[in-house]
Amino acid sequence: MIRQNNINIIPKENSFRWVMLALVWLLYFSFGITSVTIAPLVVPIINDLNISYTQMGFILGAWQLVYIITSYPLGIVIDKLSIRKSLGVGILLIWFSLIFRGMAVDFLTLLFAVGLFGFGGPIISIGAPKVVSVWFKGNERGLAAGIYSTGPSIGAAVALATAAPIVVPLSGTWRGISLIYGIVVFITILMWWMFAKNADKDLNQVKRVSAFETFWTLLSIRNVRIIMVLAISTFLLNHGLNNWIPTLLQEKGMSLSEGGVWAAISMLSGVIGLMIIPSIARKGYRIITLAGIFIVASSTTFGLLLFTDNPLYLSLIISNIVRAPMMPVLTLILMETKGVGAIRMGAAGGLFFAAAEIGGFSGPFILGVVRDITGNMDLGLLILGVFIVLLIILLPIIKEN
Repeated sequence: MIRQNNINIIPKENSFRWVMLALVWLLYFSFGITSVTIAPLVVPIINDLNISYTQMGFILGAWQLVYIITSYPLGIVIDKLSIRKSLGVGILLIWFSLIFRGMAVDFLTLLFAVGLFGFGGPIISIGAPKVVSVWFKGNERGLAAGIYSTGPSIGAAVALATAAPIVVPLSGTWRGISLIYGIVVFITILMWWMFAKNADKDLNQVKRVSAFETFWTLLSIRNVRIIMVLAISTFLLNHGLNNWIPTLLQEKGMSLSEGGVWAAISMLSGVIGLMIIPSIARKGYRIITLAGIFIVASSTTFGLLLFTDNPLYLSLIISNIVRAPMMPVLTLILMETKGVGAIRMGAAGGLFFAAAEIGGFSGPFILGVVRDITGNMDLGLLILGVFIVLLIILLPIIKEN
């Protein structure tokens, strides 16, 4: 039996789960567009607002710092509220962040606009695996996680590819990002509130437990603690490389435009991994899958250090194919850990992303510091390559249900 905004049937038997997955993909696509709207337009924004590169660097990392603080409390909120309401609020906050960017007049107003993303973004990041844990079962979860995880990659690639050559000429200013991309995000908001439904189960069980008690309950679970460490580590690698790949490619002899094109190609290549690896990483084989991912990710990081020309391009593409699925595979193990499940996936996801964004902020920062000290990216890549392969030591500690 189906009721408005609440479905009281087994999610596995309900074909509406694919509609929910499509809607979550749109939310994550909007997330991706919004998150990188400033990056391809740094120079005109700096000139218009009369801010320094140091200030711009702080602005670009601001939402990740906010993520660290807001993720766990927002995860608790998602567990206590319905999926429809919580994710609806999250996408509204992302839209406001996008609109306020185009209205910024100085460093502080742009910092506020980007920082606001750190309140809406975690709701989508945490809510997406929550939707999968509630609406999907068994090995279907891997396919669903892979599909929704392509959203931010494709959204970011669209923004990188269109901001400077299309949005600015159409609007006559960098502020056009708020208008043109804002329309896309607003359409997503309308579709979510029109079509999204709930399939939340046993919400009252969550409401009877305090956030503090839930926090310590989750931390007492070994899998949760290990996955938080892996989250920090994998985000350190991914965010570090993704933010510095254009610079690395320029150091290899590419022009600014060529580096941007290959950075976009490599980001889109990650979609291949997201569609394939989580869906074949079935229960009982996800730890083995992660071990393979870490080995290949380490090898291709060394490849970025050693190679040029075609071997460099191949390393870049393979690197993104194997790195992109790290997050969905980890969240799959997390949601199927005894003591977590659909009932606590919001809180567990909050812990996951609070930890992950420590690495998300630290990765670009550490590589930047190392580059300032050494004058190139070589030592930073060497450190990342060694670091990521050492994560294999932690994998046998994880227990797969």
